[in-house]
Amino acid sequence: MKVKRYIVDQLPEAVQQIRAELGSDAVILNTKEIRVGGFLGMFRKKKVEVLAAVDESAKKPAPRKPAFTLSPALKKEVAVSQESQPDLEPAASPMLPPSAIRDRYVKAPFSDSGRSANPLPAAPVAERAREESPASRAESIANVIAQAIATKEREPELEVAKASTDSTPHHSAESDSLLLELRSMKEMMAKLTKQQTFRTMPASVMKWSRRLAEQGVEPSLVEQFAEETNAKLSETGEAGNAAAYEAARQVLISWVGGIKGGGIDEQTRVVHFVGPTGVGKTTTIAKLAAEQAFVRRRNVGFITADTYRIAAVDQLRTYADILNLPLEVVFSPGELARAYSKLADRDLLFMDTAGRNYRNELFVSEVNSLLSPADQTETVLVLSMTHKYSDMKLVASQFIKYGVKQLLLTKFDETDSYGAIVNLAMEFDLTISYYTCGQAVPDDIRSFEPEAIVNRLLGEPGDD
Repeated sequence: MKVKRYIVDQLPEAVQQIRAELGSDAVILNTKEIRVGGFLGMFRKKKVEVLAAVDESAKKPAPRKPAFTLSPALKKEVAVSQESQPDLEPAASPMLPPSAIRDRYVKAPFSDSGRSANPLPAAPVAERAREESPASRAESIANVIAQAIATKEREPELEVAKASTDSTPHHSAESDSLLLELRSMKEMMAKLTKQQTFRTMPASVMKWSRRLAEQGVEPSLVEQFAEETNAKLSETGEAGNAAAYEAARQVLISWVGGIKGGGIDEQTRVVHFVGPTGVGKTTTIAKLAAEQAFVRRRNVGFITADTYRIAAVDQLRTYADILNLPLEVVFSPGELARAYSKLADRDLLFMDTAGRNYRNELFVSEVNSLLSPADQTETVLVLSMTHKYSDMKLVASQFIKYGVKQLLLTKFDETDSYGAIVNLAMEFDLTISYYTCGQAVPDDIRSFEPEAIVNRLLGEPGDD
């Protein structure tokens, strides 16, 4: 078996190369869309990776089966004729090639007996197809591909045809590979049509699409954004940069507007904060505690289970002393009942957990054992905007399995890329109530406003 990999712009190019290098018996094993080139992971070109294989042992011509078989009555006549004419050659062996069998049929005794030989049956359809010239065969394949692409209803017919072909004794692997190529061609043509549509977008739409790509929005979402923005422009019939900017804002607001949370509910008794190391959980807790204590006039208390990091308890204790709020330290889930009992007079408790490598599910389940499930509890996942989206996505997927639905984003002041917000909004069913933009307590915390985030993503209408 010889396997070769091709990287081309379009699948038809690969088909031509495969036929030229591996022959007509080659089979396409897999097709996959990949991205190559680009700069810093952006503006990469789409290519098609095709794996093809050919069985070199199958190239040796196999002995062809006889095109017909003798009926019992005809075999009896042949035997009688041979007995009456012993000087004739013996009857053809079943192992003789079809040409020898045909020669045997036209010789005596049939030509001398007055009887006419039975007409040879027509060769099977599959064998006749093998004897066609390469040009006619290529033309027939092209016609079939064109028909399959032109109408989607042809696919059920192809399935029926394939099933009926499988039931015949002359079915070959070449028919399977042809059907596989047809399906691959249909899928590739649909993708190419979508790409061509994306390439013909107005320049104003492409400008804001590039802006989102630079902000770190996933390529598939950038394409979706361009299509929806162009559709809105078509509905309004307007053109120009200003109209495209407004259409882009509407699309992004529709994407991120639904993830706005309502903050900490008045009925909530305990709020757990979880997240990886270095995202600013402890400082964020102090900011929210100050806002709840001084603005909303609620009796707030602190619980910390962050006993892994050096001086983590001292940091939260310093904030508790400044805000004049009580603090309890727990080292295991068994000590939570004691902490809750000591802080029973408090309206709202903020619980800090240890920052760990939460890409490891073992650490996620460990911190989950500290979270008491109840109707009056909330769990907030804290992520930093300075982290890569791939890491944020993996951590979020780990906690979502345990029912975490709220997200808080930190360090907005340390980055100029906000595309991760769009990616998280479109990927997960999360809500965002707050984000932080500095280390000052309690000032540097804001309520999540979709319009403000969209302005950060797109910039001003005149920005390049």
